[in-house]
Amino acid sequence: MALSFRHATVLIIDDFQGMRSMLREFVKAMGITAIDTASTGREAIQLLSTNKYDIVICDYNLGPGPNGQQVLEESKLKNHIGVSTVWIMVTAEQTQEMVMGAAEVRPDDYLLKPINQVLLESRLEKLILRKQSLAPIEAAVKALNYAEAIAQCDVQLKSKVLNPHEILRIKSDLLLAMGDYTAAAALFELLLSERDVPWAQTGLGKILYHDQQYAQARDVFRQVLRDNGVYMEASDWLAKTCTMLGETAEAEKVLREAVRISPNSPTRQKALGDTAYKNGALDVAQAAFEKTIRIGEFSPHKTPSAYTSLAKVFADKNEPTEALKTLALSRKEFKYNAEAAIQTAAAESQVYHQIGQAEKAQTAMAEVERLIASASGKVSAQVAIDVANSMFKLGRKEQACGLLQNVVQNNHENAEISKSIEQIFEDHGLIEEGQTLIAESRNEVVDINNRGVTLAKSGDLVGGANLLRTAAQKLPNSEVILINLCALLIGMLSKQGKSQPIATEARELLERVRVLNSTNKNYHVYTAALNRIMGLR
Repeated sequence: MALSFRHATVLIIDDFQGMRSMLREFVKAMGITAIDTASTGREAIQLLSTNKYDIVICDYNLGPGPNGQQVLEESKLKNHIGVSTVWIMVTAEQTQEMVMGAAEVRPDDYLLKPINQVLLESRLEKLILRKQSLAPIEAAVKALNYAEAIAQCDVQLKSKVLNPHEILRIKSDLLLAMGDYTAAAALFELLLSERDVPWAQTGLGKILYHDQQYAQARDVFRQVLRDNGVYMEASDWLAKTCTMLGETAEAEKVLREAVRISPNSPTRQKALGDTAYKNGALDVAQAAFEKTIRIGEFSPHKTPSAYTSLAKVFADKNEPTEALKTLALSRKEFKYNAEAAIQTAAAESQVYHQIGQAEKAQTAMAEVERLIASASGKVSAQVAIDVANSMFKLGRKEQACGLLQNVVQNNHENAEISKSIEQIFEDHGLIEEGQTLIAESRNEVVDINNRGVTLAKSGDLVGGANLLRTAAQKLPNSEVILINLCALLIGMLSKQGKSQPIATEARELLERVRVLNSTNKNYHVYTAALNRIMGLR
């Protein structure tokens, strides 16, 4: 057994004391001494957030609170674990719902109860050997140096590692995260020339989607599902693509089949609810939103929009009492969430409007406007779109248009957001007005950005930066403005020498971009450039 295995750190997660003790003894007998245990999902997440573990052995059913699938999902989303961590899911269940749901978050292995030390040791030996090579990749990812992480992938691939397929998948994920679609496509095509790989074919579809080649992307995702009908990621992307093509009936059909196969994804159930609601299938939407709320209670994907969307379904079904009960529950569940308060009040205004209580509707909308003003522009695009829709229904057209204009300006290159805004104008019989607003709002941002870039190219980096600083104050969520301002600041550092205030400003801009869109293709490039100039790795 490798020395690194004996010195591994282990976390055992199980709600039964007897099982925790047994697993602990198994692990100790393998020569491992650094062992922590957790009896609940919440306790496990806390330990994972503060400690680095090489091995996690996690039961699927953990009693009240998050289950094993949700613990793994949150650990990955919040980067509590990296690619070198071994995660073994232990379960006595073999239902399709459990197997499919757990498989989607990709643990390294499953063990069916009852288990013994020989079986556990055998699996862990193989997994540790496979995972050891990933440590340098993980270190680069944690340092947000994706270029170095990709270089480490290439080093490993040249050294005849035991897990080339896993490293290729990590590399492809990194390339997609950096927005290097050309290199990612080349990697996918090389893999597919050797054999059918569902995730590689799906990756090609994603690239087509991001290039707004929706018809071609749809065909790719359909082919993946013809070859492998239970590959859920392709189902999700096919539904998204059909929606962008205006084929919402097809999107609903795809999602209904997907939740039949794997129903325990709150994001998939929410997508089905949203799509069914657009199609007027209120019973389907209601069931999907209720399922979203139920399975999302302890999920990192828990969202207030599931509650507000369900309330709108009840209102449309002429069940205002149920709608208001749902919104009251939303307030209780998300009482410290400012965006949730905005969404809930906006939905409440719609419900009151639909039942003819105009004064209460206007009071609720006034609360929305107060909350938005106090948020100082820190409101997500989707929340702003939902609020604008409510404003239209209350006859507040001017306010709705102003809100949507701001959304377009902050997200003028985002095709999905533009599609949602176009749909709202269409729903309210304002197609031409919506097209004009979107076009003019886009042009205004493009003009400001172009003027800043032109100043920079003429040698006036300071003038260009000042222009984009002003624009960034007005449009604090515009990726394009933020990233181009960052580029000018890096240019100033390169030309004029190190300056800590400018470097700090650039880092703050990069962090804002990362929060807005962690897959922004320039984020990692500019982070690396800034570190290089400031003498950091």
